[in-house]
Amino acid sequence: RLCQAELVDFGSVGSRPSSAMQLSFDGLAEASCHVSVGATAAAIEIKIRLNGIRRSLHLGDDIGCELHWACHADGGAWVPPAVQPGGSRSVDPVASRIECKFDCVLVFPKDKAPKSVVFVVLVHANGQEHWLKATGGKEFIIDVEELVQSAPPAPAALAGSQSALGAARVAERPTEWPELAAALVAAAAGGAPAKKKGKHKKQAAPAALKGTSELEGNLGRIDWQVVRSEGSVSVFVEGFVPLAEGVQLLLHMGCQAASGGEWELPEEPLPGTTPFGDGKATRALLVDQARIVLKFSEKAAPGGLAFVLYSTGGGGEQWLKTNSGTDFAIPLSADFALASAGPGDDVAKNFCDSETKYDNWSHFQRLCMVKDLCSRTKPLNTAESAWIAAVLRLANQKSLEWYRKRGYQPKDMAQCQEALGGAMAAAVAASATPTVRALLRLAVRACPRGSASGGDAIRHGILNIMRTHGIREGHRPGIECKFIEQWHQKLHTNSAPDDIAICEGYLEFLKSGNPDDLFRIVLERAKITREDMGKMATCGFVDHTKNGEQGLNVNPKHLPQLYDDMKGYLGILKHVHGGTDLKDLCEACKGQYPDPGSESMAFAIFNERDSPSVLGKIVELRSRLEPQLFKRDVLMLDVALEDQLRLVAERSDVSTMARDDLIKFMGTLLKDLKLSRRDPSLEMGMELFSRMTEGDLGGQERWSAAWCKLMLSACDRLSIVCAGVADTIAELLQTCCDRLKEAGARPGAVFTPDAKVLAAFGEETARCLSERLIAQCLRGLQPQLRRGAGLGPWELVSAGADKVIGTIVTMKALPGELPAGMAPCIAVTETLTGWEDIPAGIVAVLLPAAHAVDVLSHVAIRARNQKVLLASCDDEAILKELHGLSGTRLKLSLSPSGDVTWSAPAKDEGAVTSEASKALAANGKLVVPKPPPPPSMILAISEFVKNRKSIGGKSFHLAELTPKAGEYKIPPSATVPFGMFEEVLKDPMNDDFREELEELIEQEDWAKVRSFVVDELELPDKLEAAVLAQLTSVGAPLLADVPWQRAMKGVWASKWTDRAVSSRKQMGVSEDALMLAVLAQPLEPAAYAFVIHTRSPMTNANKEDALVEVVVGLGESLVSNSPGRALSASVGPGGAAPELHTFPSKPIGVFTPDGGTHIFRSDSNGEDLEGFAGAGLYDSITVVDCPNRPVNYASEPLIFDAKFRDDLLRKLFDLGRLVEANFNGQPQDIEGAVLKDGSLVVLQSRPQV
Repeated sequence: RLCQAELVDFGSVGSRPSSAMQLSFDGLAEASCHVSVGATAAAIEIKIRLNGIRRSLHLGDDIGCELHWACHADGGAWVPPAVQPGGSRSVDPVASRIECKFDCVLVFPKDKAPKSVVFVVLVHANGQEHWLKATGGKEFIIDVEELVQSAPPAPAALAGSQSALGAARVAERPTEWPELAAALVAAAAGGAPAKKKGKHKKQAAPAALKGTSELEGNLGRIDWQVVRSEGSVSVFVEGFVPLAEGVQLLLHMGCQAASGGEWELPEEPLPGTTPFGDGKATRALLVDQARIVLKFSEKAAPGGLAFVLYSTGGGGEQWLKTNSGTDFAIPLSADFALASAGPGDDVAKNFCDSETKYDNWSHFQRLCMVKDLCSRTKPLNTAESAWIAAVLRLANQKSLEWYRKRGYQPKDMAQCQEALGGAMAAAVAASATPTVRALLRLAVRACPRGSASGGDAIRHGILNIMRTHGIREGHRPGIECKFIEQWHQKLHTNSAPDDIAICEGYLEFLKSGNPDDLFRIVLERAKITREDMGKMATCGFVDHTKNGEQGLNVNPKHLPQLYDDMKGYLGILKHVHGGTDLKDLCEACKGQYPDPGSESMAFAIFNERDSPSVLGKIVELRSRLEPQLFKRDVLMLDVALEDQLRLVAERSDVSTMARDDLIKFMGTLLKDLKLSRRDPSLEMGMELFSRMTEGDLGGQERWSAAWCKLMLSACDRLSIVCAGVADTIAELLQTCCDRLKEAGARPGAVFTPDAKVLAAFGEETARCLSERLIAQCLRGLQPQLRRGAGLGPWELVSAGADKVIGTIVTMKALPGELPAGMAPCIAVTETLTGWEDIPAGIVAVLLPAAHAVDVLSHVAIRARNQKVLLASCDDEAILKELHGLSGTRLKLSLSPSGDVTWSAPAKDEGAVTSEASKALAANGKLVVPKPPPPPSMILAISEFVKNRKSIGGKSFHLAELTPKAGEYKIPPSATVPFGMFEEVLKDPMNDDFREELEELIEQEDWAKVRSFVVDELELPDKLEAAVLAQLTSVGAPLLADVPWQRAMKGVWASKWTDRAVSSRKQMGVSEDALMLAVLAQPLEPAAYAFVIHTRSPMTNANKEDALVEVVVGLGESLVSNSPGRALSASVGPGGAAPELHTFPSKPIGVFTPDGGTHIFRSDSNGEDLEGFAGAGLYDSITVVDCPNRPVNYASEPLIFDAKFRDDLLRKLFDLGRLVEANFNGQPQDIEGAVLKDGSLVVLQSRPQV
């Protein structure tokens, strides 16, 4: 047994006596393991130190080592410890791991200490794992009991512990610290550093900064001060840690450029410190366990310091962190915390570095890195999942390097591939996020199944073939075939899935005798060129070609006698590196199917895999397999079944299907998609679709106008959910590609991915999703439903001017400003968000129905105000025709049914411009009224009318409402008037802020301007007190301990939204002229939100009709034009039933948070002006974020309870008439809420546009 090695007794020279043993590693002559065991009065300590591993394995600095250990039973079995030592963790029911990059300590209570411990060492480096064992490939075994008996008890270096060195105590130190006092005097004499201008991110650091951090377990504390003076930055650290007198206390630290960044050594030598271990950390001793000073030159000072405390002495040691379990951090620059890493940034950096910077890298290391990421106990987030999918799929299509001066053994690759599949299955099973599941399923498609048992078979198999047929091998004489000899090298050191294609190509060559057949097959099946093959098997091994030809880029010798053996060898390669085709996975899952019927069904599906009849069977089998998806083979089979269904479905021509067949076909695809995503919103949409197609049909006759309108709602909701998933995944993957592109373009990069491949990767990959099939079905189905509902291809939002004449211009989205010479133009856009401003010179906006906007979206209001025609079309042929007319001058007209038509204008018909253009032409700029100075810091609603010029239209019109009891309510309100933001800016406490704000505005970085206002603007105490008091006085007190100040500052900051700045520039409004008041109200707990246009703006509407729109939840989803439709109906006087235009389909509703909150609404002096609608340019912000939740319309009364719906619409019509009468019959746009008790609240009313 290893414990019988010579025991060495080290005498106490400033430390305790202990027994130790020196152990050797198998195959690593320069590496060793030093073990010492000692005892205190209460504990047994096992200290293990590793030496020479990095040097022996030829690894870089970035490595990690772990002790993979357990207790050792008398019979030789591994058993778990009775207690888990500090720093160690369980990794399975038996084994544990503890970090041991250089050394580690296992401390056990004396009565729980094991008799012996068994371990191996696990090394992580460059994505690769090395399992290191003792001589002869055995496990290391430490006879703890024997070693303890040979060593006397000794003290530990544990904070707060009693030991032979004496009781723990906080070290004494002088009351004064002269060096610190002198530095503070020098800093005060020199003054604070001059503030740099021009760059907000380079904030000036204060002359002195100090802080305190508590130690974990409340064992003590660390005090620190940073002092800047005379070109230097000094860091004073003082520890208050109870330790025995003989123990040393050190800082184990690293410099950081930004909070959370990598540890680095100081740029210049730092007196009193010693570099330690991995070349990134240094250590510095606290003198007498009390104090230390670290002095940097100003130019070499890092952004900050990160450190842990390390105590050692008497043979024991301890690592101490903060009370929250994190590293200590000391900022040395003012913006140190601003650059903290976001979610997934560390993973992004690791992948970018490995793919573009490492000199040694291979596909094996890549798979190991992904496996480690998937094996964490913490579930993967979307950014991490996107990186996994991106790198695996890019590698699978050979857009990333597979072989970069790095070798590995086939058995390691085989084990890694098998383990990766298991880790991926566990990660998919653990994820409750639909986007993560979709990304990981994309990644699974790029993973070979792997087989740990087949790794050695690859190595031995090629050797057996060579020896059986007398092919030369190294110095062994035989038939000389350079290709086989080089491929043999690759199979031993870089075996990967591409060896399957190489073997298939070689078999084709053996049949034909033409070397071109080999390289043709490899190119067709693996996308590997001869140049790529030349890079293989060149990882520092012997070049057997002897003629300079590289890798496998050499013609093989024709040896047809190898054919049968090589065909058998192909089976080995497929078993290890393949196994992901449908038949292989059906076989692999034997013994794992939930029942015999599922196994029979799997093979039946394979046998008729290309028949359309297989679609339903695939969905049925996948539903049976769903509980078993945590298993690697079952997950891979499930993904293969989804791929097969999509392949068969893509061959189906939906354009020729009968409409009911198309609905049935789409239903099957949705059931399949549901199994892949587990998305609550998708499932709710499917529930509505199923009710309308397989259930009670909503009480309507199939294909009646009413049924078609309901089906349009169901299809619209599904379309939005599917498009959202596809867009999100495309964006996430493209972000990864953009990062890779940037990394590859940096100086020092050793590999640069193909920019053309990266540019379209996100969009191309999203097309592989099943959501794309749903979109194809909807493109065929939705126009039929619209026609069935009596709707034409066009949906009109704004009728525009009497004459609409302009030149057709196709564009992806509306620009902020129209280029010179383009007006007047008819914009045919691909998309519209609803928030845009319509540039002067555009007379019409036409777009696809998929991006249609609500009648009360802000862009719709501006379109009507500016007399711009705004309409959407669901007919792709019409849109294609319009695109073909790009550059043509046309006259647009509206048919009696509301369809848009066009013709060539007469020669004498002049250009017609929008109202915005007319206003500019007449005045040169839009005139914004200048308000008087603020009459007070905040006005109650009772003061709104008399201070009309100090508040915006929202506040004023609200105060004009005079409801009678029982009619409707208005919320208690107060408004911070125009000019208060400017007064706050003038406050002396904001002098520095104001100067820096002006600099940022000059840079036109509007996002930074907004965040700067919210984060840095100081509110005077008097203003805060006034807001609290006034809202309490009007009956709307703010909740205690909520950060309402950020909401108010956020409204002010929205003066610099991109759309607001663009609008002001277009309309000639100066920065100083535009002012924002802030209307504060409690957020009503709405069951529904509504908008009433008291006079319908729809084409051919009865002049007495109102147009009413209703959504579930709060009105944010309505006025912001979030995807989907509202319930829309025309309601007239008398008892006639409302005319329903659309049913609601917005997938996500916005709801009042539990416990309620307040909303701070923007109320500018630039809204509702002559020729310009400024509504929606500025933000309204809630104090507490409102939850967004999926809406289930399958049981929603707005859709399926006709009496409830009609009564509500009639009630809202009557409300509109009451409010209209309040304003002397002037038509109004009214926003409000229906509370859960059915009562109505009017939130704002403004003159209708």
